[in-house]
This record gives sequence, structure tokens and C-alpha cells, in this order.
Amino acid sequence: MFLAFKLRDLITVPFGWLMGWLYQITGNYGIAMILFAICVQMVLLPITAKSKKSMMKMSRIQPQMQEIQRRYADDQQKQSEALRKLQEEEGVSMGGSCLWSFIPMFILFPLFTVIREPITYILGCGAEMSTQIVELMKNLAPDAFGGNAYYAQVTAAQLIPQYAAEIKAAFPAIEDTVLNGINFGFLGINLGN
Repeated sequence: MFLAFKLRDLITVPFGWLMGWLYQITGNYGIAMILFAICVQMVLLPITAKSKKSMMKMSRIQPQMQEIQRRYADDQQKQSEALRKLQEEEGVSMGGSCLWSFIPMFILFPLFTVIREPITYILGCGAEMSTQIVELMKNLAPDAFGGNAYYAQVTAAQLIPQYAAEIKAAFPAIEDTVLNGINFGFLGINLGN
């Protein structure tokens, strides 16, 4: 099991667990996604606040920086020295605001994996079992699966309740929560589509 570990699992596994738990509580995929987004925003709030604070400091000293750039336009060394001194006095870092903006990206990319692979992460099947379920579903309902295999688990998760008996026969140890599949309906819209 240790060899199968991937770095993205540090984020996808807890995200999948949280999404699965929220789905079990609400019974609605759309509401679970809304609650999940609120949870993620709460986690990212300190990072976002730090980024905004840094950007506000930079905008506050922008006129002073422009004055230094105008005053030392001919001497790059003095200009750099004066800008560095101003930043030290004001407690501003040139790269600080950009760095904090990239951290949410490292969280959001694995989130797409959780959404794209609901059988694995939300229903809690292993990757191998999820692949076997998708392959079985493709044999049972080949017309339901289009050419985009990237979202095959989303399609299969919707069809699981219709073919629960066949899945149970093929995988006797499968849990009943998996056989319920995922209801992607929300406000009259099928979020799985």
C-alpha cells in the first residue's frame, strides 16, 4: 500500500473523506459541494488574508516606489538599494504577495480529482475496485459512456443504483453505501452531466 501512495493523496484522500461525509449527511451532492466549498474557504481564509494584507501594503507604498524609480532612473544600483530600504522600513516583500496567491492552486487541483473520481474518493472504494466497477458498468450500459473516459466514474456513479444487483453479484463484498451510488440532482439540474 505504501508504494501506491501518491503525493496528491495528501489532499485528495481527506477531501474525498470530507465530501463523502458531507454527502452522507445531506444526501444531496449539490448541497455537499456548497458545504465543502465553505469548508475549503475557511481553511484558505488565513492564506487569503495574508495575501490581501501584503497586496494592500504594496499598493500603499506604490507612490513612494514610483518616486524612487523616477529619481534614480539613471542609476539602477541606487534605485534598487532605495527600493530595498523602503521595503524593509515598511515591512513589505516583493515576492510575498504572489507566493500566497499560488498556495490555493495546490489545493484546488487535487479537488478536481475528487470531483472527477467520486467512486474512489466520495464513495470510498479503492482505485482498483473503482476501475472494476467502471468496467462492469461500461459492459452493462455501453451507451451511457461517451468518448470522454476522464469522467467515467461520474457516469458510473449515477448508474450504480440501476445495476446494483449486477454489481453485488460481481463484487459480493461491496458495501451497501456504494450500491446507492450518488444522486447528482440539485435544483432540477444533473450536476453529473
